[in-house]
Amino acid sequence: MADGLKDALASRRTVREFSPEAISPEALSRMIWAAQGITGEDGKRTAPSAHGLCPLHLRVAVGRVDGLETGLYSVSRESGALEKIGAQDVRGALSDAAIGEQPWVGEAACIVTICADFVAPCRDFADQPPYGRRGERYVHIEAGCAAQSMLLQAAADGLGGVLVAGFLDEATGAVLGLSAPLSPVLHLCLGLPA
Repeated sequence: MADGLKDALASRRTVREFSPEAISPEALSRMIWAAQGITGEDGKRTAPSAHGLCPLHLRVAVGRVDGLETGLYSVSRESGALEKIGAQDVRGALSDAAIGEQPWVGEAACIVTICADFVAPCRDFADQPPYGRRGERYVHIEAGCAAQSMLLQAAADGLGGVLVAGFLDEATGAVLGLSAPLSPVLHLCLGLPA
């Protein structure tokens, strides 16, 4: 095992308390690439995808990223570039949509939310039992792979992160400007550890 990967695996910890410092745009870019980066001319990505459907979509709620305006961004599935889709700081609204007290959602420097189209995979795998559910399982596996890659990249960059899946789906989707068939799957709250 390469020392870099071994070190990242060994140092990966859940971090729920963040410094008020900003993170670098380069670190955010590496995070996005770790989740959904294209790794070859054939369109393969850093996270495996059943039937190559690539149903994941990323949103980024920026609060403290050097050189980036506060706001909500969509990530291009082709280039990984950020496209600003809202000027408001939505971290507080995402915290309000969380189930229970999760102050780290609002305090993170930024939040990368993995969203997914569940319809296409369910349709694509409709002939596999349990009928209509197999595709949903594959989406969750892909999201987990992307999340783990981001957590390892965060560890390699000296950042802290916590995964959050305890949120109200409809409220979270509304904050992120999602429309059918996209649904939020999980947040990765990122920042420098306190």
